[in-house]
Amino acid sequence: MTRNRTLWPGRRIQGRRTEIRPEAGAEITPETGEQPGPARDEDKTPMTASIAYKGKTIYELPESRSPDISSVFFMSVHKSGSTLMNNLIRAACGMLDYEFVDIQSHFFNTGISDADIPAETSEIFKPKGYVYSGFRYFPNQYEIPCLNDCPLIVLVRDPRDAVVSQYFSLSQSHPMPGKDADDKLFKHMEEQRKATLGSDINEFALREVGSFVKKLETYSEVLKAHPKARLFQYEEIIYMKKKWIMSMLNFLEWKMKPGQPMNLANRFNVVPKAEDASKHIRQVHPQNYMTKLSPETIAEINKTYSSTLLRYNYI
Repeated sequence: MTRNRTLWPGRRIQGRRTEIRPEAGAEITPETGEQPGPARDEDKTPMTASIAYKGKTIYELPESRSPDISSVFFMSVHKSGSTLMNNLIRAACGMLDYEFVDIQSHFFNTGISDADIPAETSEIFKPKGYVYSGFRYFPNQYEIPCLNDCPLIVLVRDPRDAVVSQYFSLSQSHPMPGKDADDKLFKHMEEQRKATLGSDINEFALREVGSFVKKLETYSEVLKAHPKARLFQYEEIIYMKKKWIMSMLNFLEWKMKPGQPMNLANRFNVVPKAEDASKHIRQVHPQNYMTKLSPETIAEINKTYSSTLLRYNYI
């Protein structure tokens, strides 16, 4: 009989096997025949840290399956290939038997808003044994004490394209958060959806693009200070998946079996034949903002945020 260790564990236990929960809204192609990892006996997987919210344990960090590897951080920005990278890294960790941790998606799926994320989240970050992914911004609600001791990969996108993607996502396709821990985030997103539906895309872009620029500026500062970081552009993971995967593997010194990198590239090579605003993957091609935003809106964004756009080579 399994024990109910926590209300929302990091890994859902089913008998003597473990199941990794897919990220909300993820669109993944079928499995490619990879052999599953070894069964995990619940009684032999002690938890090493936990997070509580309103007096209840909401997450427990499992013991690492690969305690000797250096921990790694994968970070991005909303609507910048973050879901693609997150699911690709999740699959890679399954192949390598590495411990994958996506705490930000866990908070979303249980209904905890960014403003309510507990500061004790910092306790789950260890310098060895874990692959931390799923960050859509650099967190300021908690510390990451081992960040500069671990390799960091950051994926970014032109904020003009990202804000256009956000408009269609919020208005039509973005999955709603869970309500297990709290319904405040769910209600907030309902309000956001209504407000977005009532907004012209140009008004929305001018109002919201600054939040994307701010995230890019924060990453600029993080990257300057980090001793082992690598910046990737959205176009690389979209159009050159195998090259991106090989660059990532070489940077991290991860060793895969022959054929596995191509397996990953093929599995996540999802490019819609036509734009569909109702889908999470609406369209993937860069410079979509040029057909969606007015010349006046583009000119104003370019003028207001020229320093950031220049820094990331977008103008």
